[in-house]
Amino acid sequence: MDLFDLMSQGREDKALDRLEGMLALYESESEAEQDEALERARAFCDLEWGSYPAGLEVLARRCATRKGDGAEAAMQALRLHEEGAKPGSIIRAVRLSRLREMSRVDERAAVIERYGSIEAVLRPTDFETVFISAASSGGSVAEIEAAVAAAQPMPAGIEAARMEALRWEARLRHMELVAEPETQPPVLPPACAARHRLVEEAWRRGLPVASIADFSARLEYWSGRGREDCSGYAVLAADFETLAQGLSIRGTAPSTKDRARALKEANPEWSLARIGKELGISRQAVHKHLKGAAVSPAK
Repeated sequence: MDLFDLMSQGREDKALDRLEGMLALYESESEAEQDEALERARAFCDLEWGSYPAGLEVLARRCATRKGDGAEAAMQALRLHEEGAKPGSIIRAVRLSRLREMSRVDERAAVIERYGSIEAVLRPTDFETVFISAASSGGSVAEIEAAVAAAQPMPAGIEAARMEALRWEARLRHMELVAEPETQPPVLPPACAARHRLVEEAWRRGLPVASIADFSARLEYWSGRGREDCSGYAVLAADFETLAQGLSIRGTAPSTKDRARALKEANPEWSLARIGKELGISRQAVHKHLKGAAVSPAK
């Protein structure tokens, strides 16, 4: 490398150092300062390398070749590539992270206010105590599951199973919000964790579909939590077939009009009011259904 190359390399290194300084301001507490830094960096890259993406590409290459940084250097290079393709992406990510942290702080305060104290959040609730007491004798996993299933009636439908599963997950979320960062993440008591497993399994595939609401609840499970082995497709296909058969059976049932006419034919002496009472409809509705029938409606 000759003197000219060394001088050129030194100049580019200084330019990259300056660009890195501008990018460091992307994490400023002031959004105005962030926006100003982005404008300055884009103008500087246009001047030095012809475009913002080109400047970030050079900086990304330097980050990727730094020794000792390893995975962190590689991740930084990827972030710079993305920033070059989508200017402002680093700033947007920083702002989103701060919004989430602010939301977490607010959520934590609301949880503490709801329970009364951090200690109360971490103590078993009355609902949890029911299952803890039921499984207090210990035993195998199967015995604990049997005990917690008997302690409170298991959900009768998929939607109810979903609601209880989400209730347990919300409870765990509350404990996580107030736990100290340096401590082990909180977990549900073993009996409560067993109950959670049971209701989640009922939500996942354990209960039969009885309504469109049930199918919707199960679809929510598999769309958001399903494994990558595509096993959810088989569950949902079977549920859909069950639901379709049920709808088909209901669809072939006699209409109210047919039932009204059948009752009149079988009981010609019945009044419109009597037929209406039998069908759960008004006298006027019965009269409308019997119009044009072979039998004359009684008054």
